[in-house]
Amino acid sequence: MSSVSAYYNGKTVLITGATGFMGKVLVEKLLRSSPEVKAVYILVRPKAGQSMQERVANMLKCKVSFYNLF
Repeated sequence: MSSVSAYYNGKTVLITGATGFMGKVLVEKLLRSSPEVKAVYILVRPKAGQSMQERVANMLKCKVSFYNLF
């Protein structure tokens, strides 16, 4: 078990900017390397004519392998 995995096990994490490139990578890495994370909350704002729900849906369609996690 890596130190990152051990640190986040059982923790609750808030991520801002989760729909951006680095945010997507961070969420994917966190969920993949720390399966025992208690909860991950993401803060998303509407932008460029898209609602928050649309932006999260687009994020989940991303090729960063989210489909393997849900």
